[in-house]
Amino acid sequence: MKFSPRRKFRGRRRHSRRLLSLQPQPGPLPLALLNQYHYFHRRLGLGIWHWHGRLPPRQIRQRAATHLLNTFFAWEHNLRSRSEPYVLTLWLVSPDFAHESEVVVSIREEREHYQRMSREHDSTGPALPPEYQQLPGAALLTWKTRRWEILLDASDYPTGWPAWGLAKNHHEYVAEDGSPYLVVQTGWAWVGQRS
Repeated sequence: MKFSPRRKFRGRRRHSRRLLSLQPQPGPLPLALLNQYHYFHRRLGLGIWHWHGRLPPRQIRQRAATHLLNTFFAWEHNLRSRSEPYVLTLWLVSPDFAHESEVVVSIREEREHYQRMSREHDSTGPALPPEYQQLPGAALLTWKTRRWEILLDASDYPTGWPAWGLAKNHHEYVAEDGSPYLVVQTGWAWVGQRS
């Protein structure tokens, strides 16, 4: 079979039907890895929820978000038996939903980092979209909106910052070692957490 860049990606409907037929089971929480690294995350990314585009169709996003909500509540149940404090958050990201949305748990020194990240809030951002608000369990969490930003390294752009980055909401950042970066807002993230 000859492949061409003009050929359409095949199997999109079949892949959609398969994902919609799945029962969103929670992802396991490996406590040994959590104790070793002090954080663990289950990202949609690759695996059964992988989607070639950044933003899958609404029904697929809802099913995948239900999977993340189920994972959140299952992990919360597992963590209640631990005497150690923890931070458990659910991140829904747009437009990079398929690659960046995740559930994160952190303990010990990583706990402070994730607590600080989950407290950041942008009141000018949009509220959690209705397609996620109506999901079972979503109302049990407190949702905060924050900017979803990426860092562009100056060494990757020797002739200057890219026009697409400068066209979006951005600011320059200089790291402790003096390296310049361009911080570009590419979308929004909604961070869900128990109050």
